[in-house]
Amino acid sequence: MTYLDSIKSGHLVLPGSLLFNFKDIFTSSDDFLIWQFFYLQNTSQLSEMAPSSIAEALGKTVTEVNRSISRLTNAGLLAMKTIELDGDIEVIFDASLALEKLEELLTPQASPQAAQPSSNDFKSLVEDFERELGRMLSPFELEDLQKTIREEQADPDLIRAALREAVFNGKTNWNYINAILRNWRREGITTLRQVEERRRQREESNPQNVQVSDDFLSAMDLWSD
Repeated sequence: MTYLDSIKSGHLVLPGSLLFNFKDIFTSSDDFLIWQFFYLQNTSQLSEMAPSSIAEALGKTVTEVNRSISRLTNAGLLAMKTIELDGDIEVIFDASLALEKLEELLTPQASPQAAQPSSNDFKSLVEDFERELGRMLSPFELEDLQKTIREEQADPDLIRAALREAVFNGKTNWNYINAILRNWRREGITTLRQVEERRRQREESNPQNVQVSDDFLSAMDLWSD
C-alpha cells in the first residue's frame, strides 16, 4: 500500500521518510510546518483550517501563513478544493500532493534498456561461433553470450575479434574468449578498429615476434567487411 492509499483509507501517520527527504520537497521548515496543519485536517475530522487559526497557533501573522500556503500551492504540494456539505461550500486544501512527490523520490527510476541486437544479428553471431569452434554452443554459453551483449554492451564485431584471436591461439572455449574481452575492457578497447590499431602497434614495436598465418590474415579481411 502506498502512502497515498494509506492517507485515503485514514490509516497513515506522518511517514518518517518525509522527514529524511524534507529538503527535497519543502523550501523551508515554516512551509513544512504549515503543510502539516492541512495534513492534519485531511487525516482527521477537523473542519476547514483557517489561516488565522494556523497563524495563532504558530505565533505568526496571517500574511506569513498565506505566503506559505501560496508557496506550497505553487510548488504542487497543496491543492485547493471546494466541497459542498449540507448546502454550504467549504474550502479545503489537499495535502496528499506532497506525499505524491515523496513517492516519486522513493521509487527507483528504471534505467534505460541497453540497445539489443536484432534476433538475426545474434543468430549470425552464434553461427560464427559454432563454425569457428566446430560445435554447437551450450545453453550456458548462449546465455553468457547474450549477457555479454546486453549487460556489457559489447559490440558483436568485438566479440567476433575475440573469437578469432582465441581460435588463432588454439584456445577454443568461451572462458578464454571472455577473458580476452575482459582484458580489452580494462584497456579501454571497445571497438574493432581499436583492436586492429593495438595489433598494428604491437607488430611495429616487435616485428620479429609476430607470426601470423596467411589463413588468419585472410580471415581478418573477411571479418572486417
